Amino acid sequence: MNSRHIFHLSIPVSDLETAKRFYVDVLNAKIGRENDEWLDVLVWGHQITLQKEPKEVLPLSKQGKRHFGVTLPWDEWERTVERIRTLGLEFMSKPVVLLQGSPQEQGKFYLTDPGNNVIELKTYRDIDGTLGFEKKS
Repeated sequence: MNSRHIFHLSIPVSDLETAKRFYVDVLNAKIGRENDEWLDVLVWGHQITLQKEPKEVLPLSKQGKRHFGVTLPWDEWERTVERIRTLGLEFMSKPVVLLQGSPQEQGKFYLTDPGNNVIELKTYRDIDGTLGFEKKS
């Protein structure tokens, strides 16, 4: 049997139903376990537990650089940008492609979920080369 590493993150939200709709409708998450106090969303092959903890939800101005994110294949990143635009949602930071034409060309944008959790979605033209995943001899 092959084992797979699954990243898990637990974050606070004020309202589980609102957060659930965001993750399902905007990020195409699937719902895993859930109860009145928390629920698991399964997104990008990983597990995020949304904890109903309104007192722990911070305004954006108090979060500093705190965020979580994912690096998507370029075509999936572009489809996600279009889906968010089609839904009429606001980007926290609009999609941008940086270092165009260079070996480190990358795209990224930021969103906030209903609990003010900042989410970065990025992509690289050459993920292996840019992040140093290439095999060394």
